Amino acid sequence: MRVASRCGVYLGWLLWWHRQRRGRKKEPERLSPACPCLRQAPPGGPPPVAIGPPSQIQQAQPSPLEDILLERGVITTDDWIRIKAEEEKRAELAGAEIGILSSPRWYERIRVMGYIQTRYALLDNPMMDIPLSDRLATTDPNTFYIRRIRMVFMGQISDRLAFYFQPAYEGTQQALSNLEVVDAFADFFITKDKEHRIRFGQQRVLNSFDTLRSSSNRLELDRHESIQSGAPGERDLGVAYYWSPKISQLRYAQLATYHNGPGDYGDFGIMVYNGQTRNRPELNYDKHVSLRLAHPFELPDGRLLETGLFAYRGQFVVDPGTRSRCPVALHVQDGGTTGCQVLDERLTWYLWTPPQPSWGLLAEYTVGRGPERDSQGFIRESALYGGYVQPYYTWRTLPIGLLTTYVRYGEYYGGIKTINGVNGRSTTINLGLVWEPDTHWRFVAEWEYKEGLHSSLIRPGVPLTSTVPQAEFTGNLFRFQAQWFWN
Repeated sequence: MRVASRCGVYLGWLLWWHRQRRGRKKEPERLSPACPCLRQAPPGGPPPVAIGPPSQIQQAQPSPLEDILLERGVITTDDWIRIKAEEEKRAELAGAEIGILSSPRWYERIRVMGYIQTRYALLDNPMMDIPLSDRLATTDPNTFYIRRIRMVFMGQISDRLAFYFQPAYEGTQQALSNLEVVDAFADFFITKDKEHRIRFGQQRVLNSFDTLRSSSNRLELDRHESIQSGAPGERDLGVAYYWSPKISQLRYAQLATYHNGPGDYGDFGIMVYNGQTRNRPELNYDKHVSLRLAHPFELPDGRLLETGLFAYRGQFVVDPGTRSRCPVALHVQDGGTTGCQVLDERLTWYLWTPPQPSWGLLAEYTVGRGPERDSQGFIRESALYGGYVQPYYTWRTLPIGLLTTYVRYGEYYGGIKTINGVNGRSTTINLGLVWEPDTHWRFVAEWEYKEGLHSSLIRPGVPLTSTVPQAEFTGNLFRFQAQWFWN
């Protein structure tokens, strides 16, 4: 009996030892020199976890990284609060998506969000001109006006279907006359991991990084003309294919939490679209084709950096109007004349790193060929080039919220295809200050200096005609914006 009892004890001890051995990691324990109570994680492994006596191993729970950093004094209490708020927001969005997908009711799978921008402008020269952006700032200054009223309806209807619908309600001052559909597309996910998808409908074209950014996540008040001239209105009707590997999906989502992040447009994208820009009829049977090659990198210090290329090519039909004229016969389609058909092609490169945690940088450069009005008023195929560079800095530890300052320098030499092909040569400097007290308010004050050619006047009150050269101007513009969001 004693032998059997001893064997039972030994057997029980061996079983307990075997279970403990199975529960141990193959990686040997490495105690952190800074804190011996933490086990260092292997390279690329999980965060450090607390260790203790064997009797407490099952009860011990890992402390969040931000809690540990706060205890060590690496981050401040304000940093800790902001990190916690961002984590709660991501968890809420993830929970909402799960709830949407699991809900049997169609109206519970749809989210509604939007924003409104109210502005005030001052300028020192009536010839100041920013034709592709905020025209009211120069044509009707010294007054309050509404720049944007947007409402977005979006939803993840199933594992393979997501949709996005955005109408615009803004107009001239308080007259909401510009009622149009801005976005109307649906995504079909070819694979359940969402690495491959096809997008149908009116959507942002693959023209540039600046084109993909909405004014809801862009700090500066305008896109730069060198970039926006390739796709005024930023959208068109067509079909696109996107490929996003899992690691890129995670990094694009992380980049979107910073300022200026447009979201996931894939490491590779290809789009076929009409090419006459947003809400304009197709004027020839030629289709524009655009490509995107990009990747979000993570540097050794943890900083994220996104870089890529865009390219597109097609035939664009320019309306000469009263400001320009065609050197050859107008393009004819279906028995009617439509305008001057000119080659339209570009190659654009960009580099972006967000403020992590303070400074960031955004730069784009484009080259190509397109329609351009010469000094005699003729629209001809001409070379174009230009770009901008924009550093910025964010203070995240202020008690009043986020405060960001930016400066942008840019040049453009080329035509503006949607405004009678006029010459858009310009040099601009923008200096802005952005205050975001919380996630629902953004206040912007910006000064812009610009010298270039006017798109519609030869002097104040005298319109441009097809037989005279464009007038040159130099001016300063001050704008103030209050923007609020709901989601």
